[in-house]
Amino acid sequence: MTVKLPRLPCRYAALAALMLAQAAAAPGGQQAPQLPRPAFETGVDIVAIDVHVVDKTGAPVAGLDPADFEVEISGRRRRIASAQFVSYAPGASAEAPSPAAPAVPIPPRARRMFIIAVDEHSLRADNAMAAVHAAERFIDGLQPDDLVGLYAYPTGVAHHDLTDDHAAVRAALQHITGLFDEPDSRFNVSPSEAIDIANGDRDALLRVFRRECAQGGCSQNDIRMEAIGLAGFMEMRVSQSVGGLRGLLRGLGGIAGPKILVLISGGLIATDAAGGRVNSGGEIAQLGRDAALADVSVFALHLDWSFLRTVTSKGGLRTSYFRDSNMAATGLELVAGTAGGTVMRVQGTSPDVAFDRVLRETSAHYLLGVEGSDEDRDGQPHPIHVKVKRGGVQVRSRTWLVVPKR
Repeated sequence: MTVKLPRLPCRYAALAALMLAQAAAAPGGQQAPQLPRPAFETGVDIVAIDVHVVDKTGAPVAGLDPADFEVEISGRRRRIASAQFVSYAPGASAEAPSPAAPAVPIPPRARRMFIIAVDEHSLRADNAMAAVHAAERFIDGLQPDDLVGLYAYPTGVAHHDLTDDHAAVRAALQHITGLFDEPDSRFNVSPSEAIDIANGDRDALLRVFRRECAQGGCSQNDIRMEAIGLAGFMEMRVSQSVGGLRGLLRGLGGIAGPKILVLISGGLIATDAAGGRVNSGGEIAQLGRDAALADVSVFALHLDWSFLRTVTSKGGLRTSYFRDSNMAATGLELVAGTAGGTVMRVQGTSPDVAFDRVLRETSAHYLLGVEGSDEDRDGQPHPIHVKVKRGGVQVRSRTWLVVPKR
């Protein structure tokens, strides 16, 4: 079978190509087992949608049937004909759809595909090393037949194609580098203050001026020029992060089957002010849409050590670290929320807890058989909304769906 893939920057075309090859072929050259699809009466157009339903601890919730779900495509409620619980726990087998469909052989479940993506520019050397050690333990917790790959950007040095050779990916993790460093600055201006001043906020400028120039020797214009420079530096970092993720996600779009992207980042800034500098919300939200359309669920691990950075900053204590932290998390929330995942914030501790939650949440999911319509099968993205009519649960589902043309 020959499948053409889009051209990707650098070496990531190879990653996408091998992912497709390994997803399409099982060991020994046999066709890879695909997720079982519900069987229905002839003439009914069924769209398959995978959904994670977890409790507050991240454990999958079993025992749901079609009546427990509500699905809207393009704003219209659709009938749910089947709900199948697919578990990846050791020794688990695929369950038949519920309600009972005509007797058909249920093929083995498909292998999971995990891609660990690391935004090196957002991580310091110390928290990058902590992430590496936690990622090693995460890989050790995967099932033997799970496929895992590594994509570190922007350097591309730490890289491994998707494989079930988990030891090889663990070895590749050692090449990850934390590249974040505070830019040289004359004044102690926080990221949120720099953005406000660069966007013309006079109150913010005056507040920083009074704090930084109380002893004289500087002017408001000095503060303004440094803030504009810092805003430009942040825009460059966000652009590099978005570009790295865009290359990966667009390549994954040509690969059939659900994929799980574990994104390790120190934050992706999206300003909380409309317009102006570092206004990257729209561009970042498009990343989430790209992920949803590529059948990629994004679980973002935000290594948020902003408080530690605040108290150890070259310029001393910063009082805006709560807002700085929230701005850094906003971009990750836009990506993960649109792509049917979530953000797990790690604040000054080991990332192991977050990695453990990813393992729990992805250990099972529901495969819904939803009645579609001719309007859905146009090859275009349609907004989708999934609800579960049970209290105390969280639903992870993509927000966009593409149904291929007939």
